[in-house]
Amino acid sequence: MPAATPEVRSIYDTDRDPAPFVPFIQAVGRGEKLKRDLTYEESVEALRQIVEQTCSPAQAGAFLITQRVKGEAVDEVRGFTVLLRSETITQIRPRVEGLLDLAVPYDGKVKSAQLAPAIAVVLAEAGMPVVLHGDEGVPTKEGIGPGPVLRALGIADDLEPEAVRSMIEAVGIGYLSAERFAPRWHDLLPLRRQFGLRTVLNSVEKLLNPANAPYQVSGFFHGNYIERLRAVQTGAARSFIIQGEEGSVEMAVGRKSHVFAEDAANDLVLDPEALGHTERVRVPGPADAAGHAELNARVLASEACDATEQVCLTAGVILHLFDLAQSVSDGISRARRIIESGAARARLERAAAKNAA
Repeated sequence: MPAATPEVRSIYDTDRDPAPFVPFIQAVGRGEKLKRDLTYEESVEALRQIVEQTCSPAQAGAFLITQRVKGEAVDEVRGFTVLLRSETITQIRPRVEGLLDLAVPYDGKVKSAQLAPAIAVVLAEAGMPVVLHGDEGVPTKEGIGPGPVLRALGIADDLEPEAVRSMIEAVGIGYLSAERFAPRWHDLLPLRRQFGLRTVLNSVEKLLNPANAPYQVSGFFHGNYIERLRAVQTGAARSFIIQGEEGSVEMAVGRKSHVFAEDAANDLVLDPEALGHTERVRVPGPADAAGHAELNARVLASEACDATEQVCLTAGVILHLFDLAQSVSDGISRARRIIESGAARARLERAAAKNAA
């Protein structure tokens, strides 16, 4: 007797009523003359239906791809961000001063080094506690994020949110996994992998600020997004956008780098020659998380290498942005002293010991 064929649930779920979501697709997907941006309220409702999976996967995909082609409006990004922060994530409030949300791309790195962990440790030692957040296997790159690197360095990347709060309060650094603090968001990954393209979801996840940090530095790549994103940063006191390596926060030594403030009048352009950097230096990404972790460990052990220079530059700029250094040069020097003194490595060891306790 032949084996029973297992039941396969079609993605075209007839139990779902398609009608409520159709107007959102029509708004962003009609022809050049008829398409329009969603209002803030429409954006909130559209993403609510996607997250709650009350629309079909086909509808969600049609909406997100046509919205990408149209171009995401400020109210759309704002509506998505507010919905996610208010209804879909577990937020924490660490009792520390000057917490920084270091918002790096969830889809990670594939070409360059993931150095956010070392940068975070240096900043924490300088008096600026840091929260990182992310997920694994995020499209389109599905690269190496800070979570697996921290795990390889001995710092847990799968703690419950309240445990991360305690970690930040104790050692000044913590990592929030979307699987823990935003499980419904994490559950959208299989759907997102079917698109093969970046969508607005890649942008808004960096704006979640799950620890309610007053300060925020986020990494973005595409220049045409910058003006839309200035107005939707989620640091309560001050936020900056860095156009760094692979759309992350790491700044390449020897390359003119742009830092975008909430107001264009406060933007910063780094002249590499003024900092003594005459040649562009790239830091290639290792093949796996263990290799990235080894590179971060070498930096924190004060090994002279290109990665150390990139960490000092990036941490130094951030220290200056938040008034912990009088100039970028002073910030770089301070970051270097923290590394060379062994203080950064000691903080990493304390963080690992906190996990092991």
